[in-house]
Amino acid sequence: MCPTVASDYFYSGGYWYRPQGPRYVVVQPPRGIRVGYLPDYAREVWIGGSLLFLAAGSYYAYQESTRDYVVVEPPGQPLPQSASNGYDVEAYPANGQSPEQVNQDGYDCYRYAVEQSGFDPRADTYQPDPSVVQIYRQAQGNCLGSRGYQVKF
Repeated sequence: MCPTVASDYFYSGGYWYRPQGPRYVVVQPPRGIRVGYLPDYAREVWIGGSLLFLAAGSYYAYQESTRDYVVVEPPGQPLPQSASNGYDVEAYPANGQSPEQVNQDGYDCYRYAVEQSGFDPRADTYQPDPSVVQIYRQAQGNCLGSRGYQVKF
């Protein structure tokens, strides 16, 4: 693990860790902590005209002046389903749904998948078992498919 500026936080593979007794546990990073790179699975997210990056449930803003990423406060609005952290299925409107309807359906089906699987990729900070991811993706895909979307798993 690479030590960060904050001496008791460690960063590896997009996840942040802190010592707890003889081991390290995954934690949410404090706002303002910086890291030089993000993992390959980090997603670009445009919110209110600002480009953020989402990795392992944390939001980052790129700082051109220092050429690093800083952890920022999560946005207060739900993300469209296509802007998650890599667990969501890809879905395309097949019935001329409006952007508002796409956002609402994406959020509703994300919540349904969380209820069915017990895993929330936008809040949980652990790597889930592959079977849990499969349940999550299947539930989300079934929900979106029933609402008139072409779904890619």
